[in-house]
Amino acid sequence: MLNRMMRRIVFLTLLFSLFFLSLTGVSAYEVTLQGGPRMDIPVAWELSSDDSSVPAWYAPDRGAAAEVMLWAPGTWAEMQAFVDEIRPEGAEGDVIAFPMWNGEAALADWTFPTASGVFRGWFLLVRGHGPDVRISAITAAEQFAERQPFLLSVLDSYSPGDEVRLQPGAVSRFLELTGTGEPYRVNSVFEEQSLSWLHDPAAASASQDVIEREALVLSAYGSVPHLFYEAWNRYYRLIYRDSYGRLSSLADALAEGPLPIEEVSPEEAAKRLLAWLQGFSYGSTDGFSDLLAPSTACAFGTGDCDSLALALIILMDGYGVDGRILISYQAAHAVAALDLPGKGLRYSEGNDSWLMAELTSRLPLGVLPERLDGVDDWFSVDFE
Repeated sequence: MLNRMMRRIVFLTLLFSLFFLSLTGVSAYEVTLQGGPRMDIPVAWELSSDDSSVPAWYAPDRGAAAEVMLWAPGTWAEMQAFVDEIRPEGAEGDVIAFPMWNGEAALADWTFPTASGVFRGWFLLVRGHGPDVRISAITAAEQFAERQPFLLSVLDSYSPGDEVRLQPGAVSRFLELTGTGEPYRVNSVFEEQSLSWLHDPAAASASQDVIEREALVLSAYGSVPHLFYEAWNRYYRLIYRDSYGRLSSLADALAEGPLPIEEVSPEEAAKRLLAWLQGFSYGSTDGFSDLLAPSTACAFGTGDCDSLALALIILMDGYGVDGRILISYQAAHAVAALDLPGKGLRYSEGNDSWLMAELTSRLPLGVLPERLDGVDDWFSVDFE
C-alpha cells in the first residue's frame, strides 16, 4: 500500500520546502532535444531562455541548475579527450567511465570555483550512441548533499533516442555495473508449471536505488497540490523505464512457455497473469518508498500494490496491450488499467477507457475490492 510513503512525503516536504519558496506555475515536461535525445526534467524546473542552443533549467529557487550540450556524433574518438575538453577550470573530483547504450559513458563528481562561489555537481558524458553529449547538474558546494537526489535524477532522465527509450538511465546502469551479486535463474511456479528466468541482483538493487531516490524527489512536492500529481507521473515514468528491461527474461520465459504470444489472446494473457501476480504475498521495503522493485517482486513472489501493477503493465506490453497505473491519494492505493475490451469497472479519459485490475486481492479483471467503492480521485500515468 502507499500509506506509509504518503505520510513520509508530507513529513519530508519540510526538508525540501526551500526548493519551492519562489515556485511559479511552470511545470515539468519531457523535452526532445535536437537529434532525438530526451530529458524528463523534474517538475517545476524552469527552462532558461538565455541560449536556445544550450538547453538549461533552474530549480524553482535557482539553487540548482542543469544544462545539456550536444555535439555531432563522433566528435570525440575517446572518452578521456572528451573529459579533458569539458572539465570546468580548476575542477577536482572523480571520473569513472563505463559501457552504455552500445557506446561509452562517464560520470564525474566535480567541485570547481567560479566568480559566484564554489560549486559542486554531477556530470554525465555520453559518446558512441547518437550525439556526443554532456549533461551537468550543479549546485553550491555546501548544498550538494541535500540536493543530490535531484541532481542525479536529472542525469538519469536522459535517453539518447527512441530505440533505447525503455532502457535504464546512465546512473542506474552505473549502479548495476558496480553492484554485487551474480545473475541466477529463478524457478517460478506459474499455473503449476515451472518457469525459469534470469534474475540479476545487481540490476534489481540498482532499480531499488532509483525508486528510493525518486521517492525523495517526489517528497519535495507534497505541499504543492497543483504540481503533486504531475510529480507522481514523473516518479512512475522513471521507475517504469528503469524496470522494463529488468523483466525481459521473465517476459521471454512466459512467451516461450505457458503464454505463447501467437496462441494466447491478450485478454487471456491478462487474466492469467493477473491471477498469478495476485497469488504473491504482500511485501514492501524498509526504505523511504514502500515500492519494491518489480523485478525483485517477481523473483521473490512478493510485492505491494504499485510494484505488482507495474509488473503486470510491463509484462502485458509484450502482448500489445497499453497499460496505465492508477493512483488514488484518497485510498492510498494503486491498481492497473489495461486497454482491453470486456465488462467490469473501467477508467475513462475522454473517449478512451481501460479495464481496471486489482493486484492485492484475488478478484477478476474489472472488479475492485468493496473498500474502494466511492473512490473518485483516481489519476493515471501514461507510459506511452
